[in-house]
Order: sequence, then structure tokens, then C-alpha cells
Amino acid sequence: MNWDRQALLEELREFDWSFKTTELSPNLAAYRRHYKLNFDDTGLALQYTAGLVSLAGFSIAVQSWRQPEARGTTILVHGYYDHIGLYASLIDFCLRQQFNVIVFDLPGHGLSSGEQAAISNFQEYDDVFSHLLQLVQAHDSSPLYAFGQSTGGAILINYLLKRQLTAAQSPFEKIVLLAPLVRPTGWQKGQLLHSVVSMFISRVKRKHGDSSSDPDFLNFVRTQDPLQSLYLSVQWVGALRQWVPFIEAQSPLDLPLLIIQGDNDGTVEWKHNLEVLAEKFPKAEVFILPDGRHHLVNESLPQRAIAYGQIADWLNR
Repeated sequence: MNWDRQALLEELREFDWSFKTTELSPNLAAYRRHYKLNFDDTGLALQYTAGLVSLAGFSIAVQSWRQPEARGTTILVHGYYDHIGLYASLIDFCLRQQFNVIVFDLPGHGLSSGEQAAISNFQEYDDVFSHLLQLVQAHDSSPLYAFGQSTGGAILINYLLKRQLTAAQSPFEKIVLLAPLVRPTGWQKGQLLHSVVSMFISRVKRKHGDSSSDPDFLNFVRTQDPLQSLYLSVQWVGALRQWVPFIEAQSPLDLPLLIIQGDNDGTVEWKHNLEVLAEKFPKAEVFILPDGRHHLVNESLPQRAIAYGQIADWLNR
């Protein structure tokens, strides 16, 4: 790896909402190579823009890929511990489906500001997402689509339920949730543990689970990704404890969406979560990926192909 996070941040300018192509500095070019964000093999004439946006008290890293005659724009929201660099396969999929792509690092993740992997309240994620969405709507008139993986799915769920949006009111043509977070695995035990440890420490050493059946991906996040947090934030767990009952108390929405969920997911309590989401979104379609683990956009190639096939069918209806 021949790029430096701090040096890259110093080189990044304010995100250009005219989507002018960003000149690649050596650090930015090396960053894109490291995370395979070049997409040269798509054969598409891509216009790439990268920069920082001040949103809700944070400096948020935003990247965009645009192409001629796109049929819409997808906004991708990543999961906890993740960042833009881990979503090359989903970005590539969306580009090949003739969509423009806008993706951003959540506060405390990737190239965005904030205490690493921490948040004081999940509504801070909502503030960042909703303000970014307003900027996208102000500068991009094409139909909008939304994808959320895990915590990214939770952010989309929160956005919709908090505002009680109908299908006519939703800013999105279609919404895809990938292994969405409501409750994580071991939630009851985790709450009790948090009540004790939060009085003494602010973080605990992270345990890397087998979130994918792709050994190359697991090795990459464990040994080759400098943007990975080594710790679980106790504050983040406290924010999740506030958020779960808030979401589970919301009224249902008559809003269609697609949920992709692996049945070998050890990160979230997926059976409980699907029950909650079936009640909140009775028009949701659910596809269970056999033997799929949690990080669906970085599952093994055969598993990923099945999931993307389902998503393509949904988008093309």
C-alpha cells in the first residue's frame, strides 16, 4: 500500500456537485487501486468525482461515478466497520445495470471525520444521510434508488419509518436492504454486558467474525485494510440500545422494498429482524440466500452472483 489516509484527506477538496471529474493525485490513485475502485474493465465512459462535504457537524467523504444515458442514480449506504472501499462489487454491479452511483463514508468510518466506529445517537446517521440526500436531489434530477447493507439498511429503515413515508412520498424508486440490522446476534446478553462495561471502558477489542465465505475478503479486512477499526465502541452499542426500541415501536408503511438475507448470518438476529421488518413493511419481498453470511456484497462469487441476480430482477421489473 502506497497511500496515506491523512495525506489523502489533505488533498481532497470540497465535493463538486456539478460532478466535474476529480484529478487523481498519487494518493487518490493509489487508494482507488488498493480498493479496486477503478472499474476500467466495465468499458463505460465513467465520470469520477471525489471530495468532502460538511454535513451535520461532520466532514463526510463522498464519491460518485456517472455514465452517459444512466437510467437513474443509486445511493449506497455501508455497514458498521465498513467504508466505500469495501463496496467495489456493489458499485460495479450498479454501474453495469446502467446506474450512476453515489456513496459516502459514515461518520467515524473510512475517510469521514468522527471518533472511529462510534456514534452517540443513531439519529446522527439520519442527519447525515438526509442532508446528503437533499444535496443529491438538488443536483441530480434522475430517478433515485437506495441500497443499504447491515447498518446502512438500518439507516434507510430509520429514514423511512421516522418520516412515515408512503410510496408516493418516498424519494426512491426502489430500495434494497442487504442483511439489514435491527438487532445484532446475542442482543439480550449484549445489553446486559453493555450496562456493566459502559461504566468502566469506552471500547472493547474487536472480534473479527466470519462475515463472508470468501477467504480473500476476510483476509483483506483483517490484514490489508488500514481503514478498519480494531475496536467496538461502547458508545455505539449504547446508541443501538436506544435505536432498537424506537424502530420496533414505529407504525407500518405501505411501501415496497426488497430484502436479501443470508440464512447463515451470524452477525444479526436475522429471523427476528425479518419478523420485525415484515410487520413494518408488509409489502416487502424477501429473498433468503442459502448459506449466505452477513457481508453479502463481499460473499463468495457464486453467492454474490445469486444475490445480484435477484436484485437485477427486482430493479428491472
